[in-house]
Amino acid sequence: MKRTTTTLAAVAALLAGVAIGLGHLAQAQPAKGAPAAYERVREVMDDRFKDMKLAGDPDKDFAALLIAHHEDLIFLARTQLEHGADEQLRQMAQKILDEQQKQISDLKEWQVRNRQPDYRARADQPPHGSGPLDRTGASAPAPQVQAATPVQPAAPPTAASQLPMVSGTVEKIDAGAGRITIDHGPIPNLNMDAMTMVFRAQDPALLRGVKAGDKVQFQADRVNGQISVMSIGTGRGQSAPFRPAAQPAAATNLPTVSGTVEKVDTAQGKITIDHGPIPNLNMDAMTMMFRAQDPALLKQVKAGDKVQFTADRVNGQISVTSIKKAR
Repeated sequence: MKRTTTTLAAVAALLAGVAIGLGHLAQAQPAKGAPAAYERVREVMDDRFKDMKLAGDPDKDFAALLIAHHEDLIFLARTQLEHGADEQLRQMAQKILDEQQKQISDLKEWQVRNRQPDYRARADQPPHGSGPLDRTGASAPAPQVQAATPVQPAAPPTAASQLPMVSGTVEKIDAGAGRITIDHGPIPNLNMDAMTMVFRAQDPALLRGVKAGDKVQFQADRVNGQISVMSIGTGRGQSAPFRPAAQPAAATNLPTVSGTVEKVDTAQGKITIDHGPIPNLNMDAMTMMFRAQDPALLKQVKAGDKVQFTADRVNGQISVTSIKKAR
């Protein structure tokens, strides 16, 4: 009996050792599927704010940080839609995508307006850094009350015939709200880079002739302080005179950027990369979809690859000009 008890104790110890060993082995394996996706979300969300450089202007910093926050929420929501099964949470994730993208567009619209030398939210707006808490210190002088500046009528928008034509692809139309989302090239008169943005239509009737997926030519300007589409067409009419785009910088002169491939769409010639800052494009670290200057570049990489790449504006679109797996 004593021998049997000793044998059972030895077997139990052996099984416990095996279980512990398997536990360590399981911990050593890299996460896959949904766990890996959510680990990546957590890593991106942790690093984003830590690596951001503040401008020292409370309004600009608020806008920049809020955009980063919304982009992180979109990244999280997309991960839930890709891996989650609970219908209530999927609906919540979809709502986040719809609402946060609109707020990002509104914030980027403000950033464009704010870059204008004569921008002021209102005629009597105080200088930056003069919010309530900045004025409450004991040594802070009381604010001087000045006579209100007579309200000047807003400058009328530029005549449509003088506005540059911009190419783009319609992503979404909200006829009820009079809004249209366009993936567009640079808009010179607004000092706006190529991006996907929600515009207001100056006349909602403009939206009747276009639909999601249409390749369009449009004009945009500020109307009553809002960036609005002034005219739009599907390109079947007479097009604007063609002007050759500036040539991208030679790839050898572009900075090399590190990143991780999130998705490759060879059919569309597009690649999504979670990347670090891109100095030549003044772009912060983020996850972004790029066009490939040469679709053949995408044949050598796949989702999950650590890569080194260069990017530049090509024909008005931010594109990957070279890419290779990181060593």
